[in-house]
Amino acid sequence: MTTWAARADTTLETVQAMQAGLTVDLIMTPRDKLMTCSPNDCIDSLMDAKLDRFSFLPVVQAGLITGLYHAERWFDEPPPPGRSIGDDFELLTENHLIGSNAGILDFIKTGAERPTRLVVSGTKIVGLVCMADLHKLPVRAALFSVVTALEMAMADCIDDAWQDRSSDWLNLLSSARREDVKDRIAEARQNDTFVSDIASTQFDDKATIMRKRGLVAGSKSQLRKDFKAIRKLRDNLAHANDYASTPTAAKSVSCTVATILRVASQLRTSVPPDAS
Repeated sequence: MTTWAARADTTLETVQAMQAGLTVDLIMTPRDKLMTCSPNDCIDSLMDAKLDRFSFLPVVQAGLITGLYHAERWFDEPPPPGRSIGDDFELLTENHLIGSNAGILDFIKTGAERPTRLVVSGTKIVGLVCMADLHKLPVRAALFSVVTALEMAMADCIDDAWQDRSSDWLNLLSSARREDVKDRIAEARQNDTFVSDIASTQFDDKATIMRKRGLVAGSKSQLRKDFKAIRKLRDNLAHANDYASTPTAAKSVSCTVATILRVASQLRTSVPPDAS
């Protein structure tokens, strides 16, 4: 069969280029919308005002942002009475900053360690981005594209590994999964929608083949966990489900993005000895 389209470019460089237009300024809260505080403010008075449940408050002195106050710790318990913001806010450092043109993925993959960043444009702080922003539409687009690119790269890797023995990878699947894939291939041929045998597999099928054939570096037990996390995020994105509705879930997304990028970088370009 002759394909009518060129093979997709699924290198990390292409993924990064595709992500260039999905920047943190699309999801940040602009500076003029932020709730701020000063070092002299009393913590318990601020928390009584509810503060719209902002996790971090920029600390402003003489019109300049000089740090961040971690307010989230007092959402579910009262703060110590009589203490002021100035007693324990975080002084501004480079670790608190991110450029407005930085990629959303760049923010997400470091979000587990640095969940809140002040957004800089030129010489000014123009907003704040935090892990609570992961529910916004540009984030969904960034995540879906990187997950899809990984799955396409996995398919290409499998095709390269078997070459002329096009569908011998079927032997690495369970009997039930083999029959399902064969049915999908037959249906695609009948409907004149056939692209390739590997295109008829599910994400889990590709993951099983990659793991059993040794087409990605890492132990099989760790790869099972990695692919399970990636599939969970993929399914949530595909079905428009919530994937970052809690701080714990948002942190999990950050870890999964780091896993996706690591797995993508470890796809083998040459075929190892048959591990089936």
